[in-house]
Parts: sequence; C-alpha cells; structure tokens
Amino acid sequence: MMRFMSMIVLLFCMTPQASAQLEQIECGINMRKTAKAGVDLALRQQRLNELGQRASLPYTMRIQVVVFYETTATVTDAEIQRNLQNMANFYRQHNICFILSDIEYVQDAALANFNTANESMLLSYTRPSYLSIFIHTSLYDSQGTLNGMAYEIPNSYLSIVDDAILSTTNLSTLAHEMGHCFGLYHTFETQFSSENRARSGPCKNCETTGDLLCDTEADRNITEADITATCVYTGNQQSFCDMTVFVMETRNIMTYGRRACRDRLTNGQGSRARDHILTESILFNCIAPDVITLTNTTNYAGGIYSLTAKEWINVNSPSYNISGSAQMRMTSRSIRLGAGTYLRPTASGAVIALKTNTYCE
Repeated sequence: MMRFMSMIVLLFCMTPQASAQLEQIECGINMRKTAKAGVDLALRQQRLNELGQRASLPYTMRIQVVVFYETTATVTDAEIQRNLQNMANFYRQHNICFILSDIEYVQDAALANFNTANESMLLSYTRPSYLSIFIHTSLYDSQGTLNGMAYEIPNSYLSIVDDAILSTTNLSTLAHEMGHCFGLYHTFETQFSSENRARSGPCKNCETTGDLLCDTEADRNITEADITATCVYTGNQQSFCDMTVFVMETRNIMTYGRRACRDRLTNGQGSRARDHILTESILFNCIAPDVITLTNTTNYAGGIYSLTAKEWINVNSPSYNISGSAQMRMTSRSIRLGAGTYLRPTASGAVIALKTNTYCE
C-alpha cells in the first residue's frame, strides 16, 4: 500500500450542484437509518449554551478527503475542490460551512474498487473530529453500482465514486450524501411509512412519515421520464388518503429523478441538519474551534498531526519543534508562529503544511 498527501486547505461556504454522467443508483439501499423525527431538545440547548455566540454563526465543519486508486489517481485536487465548493454552496444559506484540512491519496486496489459491504475497511482512514469523504474508482453493493453511500443516517463519513467527481454537470451527489450524514432522509423515504400529500387536516402525516419534514413535498421515487425539462412532475400518482395527485419534490437534492433539476434544500432540511450537528457527538465534535492557542512545549519527530481552526491558530509555546518524519497540517484563516517554533522535517515522508483560509461567512 502506498500513501501520500496533497496538502490543500480551503474554507468553503456551501452552494448547490449535481452529477450526470453514468446513470448509477444514487445511494446504497443498506444504509442504517437511525435519525429520528426529533432530536434531544435538552442536549440541543446544552450544546447551544456551549457554543455561546458562535451558535448563531455558521457551523464550520472540518473535513478530510481520501482518494483510493489502483495505479494512478483518477481525480485531481482541482476536481475535488470544485465538488467541495458545489457541496458548500448548497449549505451556505443554512448556516453550515466546511473547512478542508487535506487530500490524501492511497494506492489500494480493494479500496479503489469498493464493495460497500466492506465498510469496516474504511474505518482506519477516518479521523476523529473530522468528516471523511472517500473517493473510489468504482463503488457498488449487492444491487449494483452506486454514485455514493453514507452508510448510516447520521454519520461522519461517506463514499462517492470518481465519476461524480469528474463530472462537471453533477453538482449535487456529494451534497446529497453529506445530507445523509447530517440526518436527512430521501424525500421519498418509506422507512417510517409513506407520506400523504396533505399538509393539514386528517390526512396530514408529514411529521412522522416520509422524510419527517413538512416543508418538502410528499414524494415517490419517480423516474426522469416523469419529470419535464422544466422540472414539473407529469405523472398521476395519487395520495391514497384523499386521492389528490402528488406534486413531487423534483428539485430537492435529497430526491432522485432528473438530476439536472436538483438545486435546493428547504429551510426545514437546513434546520434538521443543524439540529443533528448539535446533538450527534460524531458531528458536533467536527465543528472547528474559532481559535487554537498552543503554549505547551512540544516535540514531534514522527506521527501525523492536524490542527484546524476557523479564525486563528497561535503557536506561542516556548519550544514547538516539528522534525524528523513528522507530518503536521495547520489550517486556519490566520496562523501565527511564535519565536520558539522550529519547523525542520528531515526524514522521507515528512510534511509540514500551513494553509490560510478566507472567512466562512
């Protein structure tokens, strides 16, 4: 196995986009669905109190990217960055941002051509307090090839196929899978029974069925043939409770159908995502601190280390020494290295990367 790092650190504030090369299944059907209709309100308030004034600002989520390949990497840093920006654009208006620590390239045939049933093989590549995005040359499960897989709803890691990264017309697949990580279900979800179209009266059940949200239309997993180029549903499926014809959620990134139509998340989805970030520790721990200040004497001669802050990293230790084969990544809007800082890697494979970022608005 061969590993090397491409040290790139950019701060992204979300935006919309989608993938349209191969007509693969969007997601695997074997995701573990553990996100409930509501969150623990007491824990939510506790976490809001912990964040203080930061609670009203964008949640800046730390991410890392790992690319698995057989002989030659099939995607470039630039293509990955384009997709991260696409994902970021979708979430910006919902007060969620991303900060990228690094992109790692790993030569491993089994992980490049990946069967999602072997999910446990990914765990050694995850990093505590970071969302992990895994890119594969091919991705499949027992049902066929996949565009992406989040494994569990919610979760802190996901897989995506390189076709979705290479495509310049696929703007939404990465954001779709990240939505699952943030606790969002497909708009046509049936885990909790099928949703009626009604939003009032005795047929209303949108809070406890479907995707558990009422500001998304009741949806079914319809095909592209039932959606016009202007994103209008042309079928006649009816809601059995009151026999009204479905409108369908054709433009939402958490549906399937016509990919070119998928360009939005609703306010309800944004609120649900933020609530799950607050109340799921695997997500809450991924929020980057505003400031990191280092004052202790430190000597790293080996190992891999990462510091990621939204605004400021201040190294003010009497002695902060990175040497030998150590790999250190620092990512923040501003980085200050005090007089006692010594960065002198000498061994093969050593990396020191200091990257600044623009403010996540």
